[in-house]
Amino acid sequence: MAFVSAQAQQIDAYRYWFDDDDGSIVTTTVSSTPELMLADAWPTNGLEPGFHTVSFQVRDTNGDWSVPHSSFFARSASDIVGYRYWVNDDAANLMTGTISPNDVVDLNSVIDPGTLPKDYNTVTIQFRDADGEWTVPQVALFVKNTGMVNGYQYWIDDDVANLAGGSIGPDNVVDLITDLPTPTTNGDHVFTIRFSSVNGTWSVPLSSSFTFVVGLEELPGISDLLLFPNPANEQLSLRITNANTRPLRISIMDATGREVRAEQEWPAIGTATRHWDLSGLAAGSYRMRIALGGHQTTLPFQKY
Repeated sequence: MAFVSAQAQQIDAYRYWFDDDDGSIVTTTVSSTPELMLADAWPTNGLEPGFHTVSFQVRDTNGDWSVPHSSFFARSASDIVGYRYWVNDDAANLMTGTISPNDVVDLNSVIDPGTLPKDYNTVTIQFRDADGEWTVPQVALFVKNTGMVNGYQYWIDDDVANLAGGSIGPDNVVDLITDLPTPTTNGDHVFTIRFSSVNGTWSVPLSSSFTFVVGLEELPGISDLLLFPNPANEQLSLRITNANTRPLRISIMDATGREVRAEQEWPAIGTATRHWDLSGLAAGSYRMRIALGGHQTTLPFQKY
């Protein structure tokens, strides 16, 4: 257990008790400090295995005690000796095994995939200590035998009837920012894609937003701007058609207008694409500024 307590006064002591038994309070004095880190292994030898509460208070140099803070914990100082798991919530057919404290349970080798469907499944696992107590169940998704990726389909704004697709090898990349056919309307849109396997199964559809601008009055000769994805996480991409021969100047500003990425020249002639690494930016609202000669415009985007 670890607790942190801080207050305006200096802290010179703390006290704690288990399971609301304030008749067994343990008090400890400490050197005066504005912040107290309680990270020691508090003695629980007298407690039965299972769930308990611990309550604690800190005292300031004026002699006043803080409001009690309480927390749940599970008492077990025993080694992990076993595990059990079941698939697709079928707890009636759970499987068990033994394990040493520093061992790893390789579920890939113990789960029998013979009776599972070819798509998504769940596995639930618990571990048991020498006291006989089980941990909280942990659930994970996995896919059974989908086979190599061999194709994809995508659609825009939930218009599944007009989906498009293509073939792709397992080690290939679908360059969405370059190949994506754009709608003819200004504004924000949703792009959805899914991948197929050689066994005939499909992945879960993955969706992302993008911004499309047909043309900008502020930037003559600039059209068909595609900012993708928006919101973005690690990478932001811009596809643009430039009928001019001069390079564009690109910079990124935060919500206050402060430049967070210095202006860079981009010799985008005709239809061109560029990618920006956003991993160093904090989550929030930003604007991409695009300048050409004495003209400029900004496009908003979100970093999450």
